[in-house]
Amino acid sequence: MTYDVVVLIEREMSEGDARRVAALHARRDEVDYHLLISSHPTEGIGGPMALLGSSFADIAGLSAASPARTTTATALADPDFDLASVIEHSARRLRGLNDCRVNVSITHGDVLLALKTLVSSTNSNEVVVVAWPETAARFLCSDWTTKAKKTLNVPRVRVVEHDT
Repeated sequence: MTYDVVVLIEREMSEGDARRVAALHARRDEVDYHLLISSHPTEGIGGPMALLGSSFADIAGLSAASPARTTTATALADPDFDLASVIEHSARRLRGLNDCRVNVSITHGDVLLALKTLVSSTNSNEVVVVAWPETAARFLCSDWTTKAKKTLNVPRVRVVEHDT
């Protein structure tokens, strides 16, 4: 039986990001990943909260007033300018680690709605959010994963920190 996992990313997954996500499912025989990325990430709050906007802040129980991310620039592709490279490189890195299928979805609208739709349409067992370190820490402090599991109607939600 295939284990379906939706992976929400906001930037290209590094080798380290892909390794950490794949390690979560190393004991599974067959995993299908469904990458989700927005075609228009917004400025401001770092991590998936920037993609998900105010409706996400409401669900997460977090304030939208938080500091901008201070992570230094990397050599990874920027989705504002090179979405095709973000998709290609992220999918290839994830696929190369465990010979899994990787499907990609791009949303042009509300990311939370796209995430809920993708989880439902793929009958996913899990959602992995690859977040900036400061965002991941805030998720854990706010018990966001418990709220997200209920909202997304999925058995497991995990937050993995981006390499910085």
